[in-house]
Amino acid sequence: MAKAPEEKTSKAPEEKITTDTIILLLIRITFIIFDSLKRLVSLLNAGVTKDTQTDEKQIVPAKESNDKLKGLLKKELVDLVIAYEKETGIDHQSVK
Repeated sequence: MAKAPEEKTSKAPEEKITTDTIILLLIRITFIIFDSLKRLVSLLNAGVTKDTQTDEKQIVPAKESNDKLKGLLKKELVDLVIAYEKETGIDHQSVK
């Protein structure tokens, strides 16, 4: 039996493992671990493990009793209405 001619395949050049490549590999692994830890800490600080109930800021001013509102001077009542409109974003000219 005749042997088939062997085809020569081109191999990739073998890379030698040197001290420099090991140091670069360790530096890359260190950066990957550091980035992973940084992301983990940011997730924990963002509130994944914290209570979701927070004290909401009260936008609407506290309601006054009718007797107290009657006792207010007209100017104070107008100032209270203007302050309420500013906080809620209501434009009194467009409301009819």
